[in-house]
Amino acid sequence: MIRLYLLLQRFCNLIRMKMKIKKGDTVKILYGKDSGKQGIVVATNPKSKKIVVDGINIFKKHVKGDGRTKTSEILTIVKPLDVSKVILICSSCGKPTRVGIKREGDKVERICKKCNKIIEIVEKKKEDSKTEKKTTTKKTTTKKSTTKKKEVKSKTDKK
Repeated sequence: MIRLYLLLQRFCNLIRMKMKIKKGDTVKILYGKDSGKQGIVVATNPKSKKIVVDGINIFKKHVKGDGRTKTSEILTIVKPLDVSKVILICSSCGKPTRVGIKREGDKVERICKKCNKIIEIVEKKKEDSKTEKKTTTKKTTTKKSTTKKKEVKSKTDKK
């Protein structure tokens, strides 16, 4: 009976899972290969507690071509990070901080634990150079194309 209750409680907690970090927040990476770097959250996944940060956790993937339609290339992929690896940077004081929740009636607000101000999501302007996917491609062709070279006749001066 107790075991069934614990399973039910765990299942209910999975449904109501909410993260304190939202899309558009600026975060700092605490540990890992990109520790100390800052970036803006592009996407969140509350079920798996993962986030995607712009320009952080970049890996290269080698794709093999079949020689006919696909070309072999090296793709640059941004992989998701666990939420526990990042800390939110407050929009008002600019310091890494923990997030508190303040409830007044129906209104729920996130507050900074250091300066006690409301945390607002700062929208980043889309710049063409930074938001483009940085992909380095190396194309190889396996078919050898045979083209006939046309002989060009040179015109001679007529007198």
